[in-house]
Amino acid sequence: MLSKPNILVVENNIAVLNKITELLTSGSYNVASAETSMEALGIIQKNPGRIDIMLLSLDLPRLGAMPLLETLRKAKSPILVIVMSADCGEEAIEAIHAGAYDCIRKPFTTGRFWVKMNRSIERFHLKRQLESLQKERRIIQGPVSDSMLAILDSMADGLLAADLHGSLVYCNSKAAAALDLMCDEFGRPKQQVIKNKELERLLADTIGQEPDSLPKGHEICLWEVGEKRLRVHIDPVFNRDGELIGVVALLHDVMHISGLNNIKDDFIFMVSHQLKSPLSSMLMQLSVVVDGLAGDLNSKQKDLLSKAKEKTKGMISLVNDLLDFRRIEEGKVLQQIERLDLREILQRTVELMAISAEEKNIAIETHVDTDQPFVTGDRNAIEAVLVNVISNSIKYTPGGGRVAVTIYRSAEDVRIKVVDTGIGIAQADIQRIFDKFYRIRSETTKNIAGSGLGLSIVKRIVDLYKGTIHVESEENKGTTFIISLPAAR
Repeated sequence: MLSKPNILVVENNIAVLNKITELLTSGSYNVASAETSMEALGIIQKNPGRIDIMLLSLDLPRLGAMPLLETLRKAKSPILVIVMSADCGEEAIEAIHAGAYDCIRKPFTTGRFWVKMNRSIERFHLKRQLESLQKERRIIQGPVSDSMLAILDSMADGLLAADLHGSLVYCNSKAAAALDLMCDEFGRPKQQVIKNKELERLLADTIGQEPDSLPKGHEICLWEVGEKRLRVHIDPVFNRDGELIGVVALLHDVMHISGLNNIKDDFIFMVSHQLKSPLSSMLMQLSVVVDGLAGDLNSKQKDLLSKAKEKTKGMISLVNDLLDFRRIEEGKVLQQIERLDLREILQRTVELMAISAEEKNIAIETHVDTDQPFVTGDRNAIEAVLVNVISNSIKYTPGGGRVAVTIYRSAEDVRIKVVDTGIGIAQADIQRIFDKFYRIRSETTKNIAGSGLGLSIVKRIVDLYKGTIHVESEENKGTTFIISLPAAR
């Protein structure tokens, strides 16, 4: 038979206090009462381990209820606290975040009071049963379990786990510190314990998926909490029979790494800025020499200097890509916003690409719908999108091929479709072509110069303008890029 909990009622309204005491004693519960938080704390200290449930009014005088809740929280008190309030509004929510289990609205009917109390008493009994089971498990497993828990708690990263019902079943001290959790309250619904809504949602989403579609070891979010920048790695947990039984999250603070990356990026972009002028000067001087304006060259000299000229052009292209990427990172592609005619921008881009296309005997075809496609944005940014996608198609299309560019309206969007007859992209590479500095490595592409930043720049700009980019490709048959941008209103 389950023992009845000892209940402490903390209420300064004598009428309410008497009514609650009468209701509880009629149910044969042991009841103590206090009119202030200091008096309640004195009762708890004089009777350690004897108070199981506390009904706490949020309308107490002097110190009030919140300091008492914080004191119990810091002491990791096992007392189940139910707050009482006139509206169970923001203050009650704050109290629940501070460790309270539920809120009873005042004034209350007898029926409504017992609905809340019975649920709380059931919660108390479940908690006691869980403690009993945990104690039995520790007895069976002996020191091994304690050693394992000590190992998990000594990890540099935070670790927490939830079961299929959404209840927190474990967290180590690092997770508790990072997310301000109450990890001693195992079995409590995670939405009541985990204050970070994004993490709580991700855990719930992982539990709610079909087992076959669950990610295994997939990093799915990165966000800042206070002075920490947390990378969260979420995994489903399966038992020996392959059944999904819960979810585990590993939290790693990457603020230090992010700081180092920022220093590295700042250094790269500073060097790039300093290189642009001397490289441009070098290219101009090489062009003068190769074109014979500084004197005649023999064929070997001209060949060597022509190769140096091409390498210099490649370096300038890399520097320009790095500086463009920096502008995007700093949000400068959103500064000079205007209504843009894509027909005009496409014409300028094709003229710019004409020499590269002619050198490889590649035909560039364009078609723009009569319904004038306008977008709103920064001219340099939209030009960068077209230049990078079209130049990429020319670069990876063999001589004699074709690149077709179509611009048309689709509902509320303007779409830019670039189709080439190039070497195509393997399905395994499609997901990575927008990564910074990523380049496809193969026998076909090893002699094609590039920084690996062009498509990354395109993706960043399109994302900033709330657009989308879609890629379809088949090896040795060509690639199609479809970019959607919101049409100007």
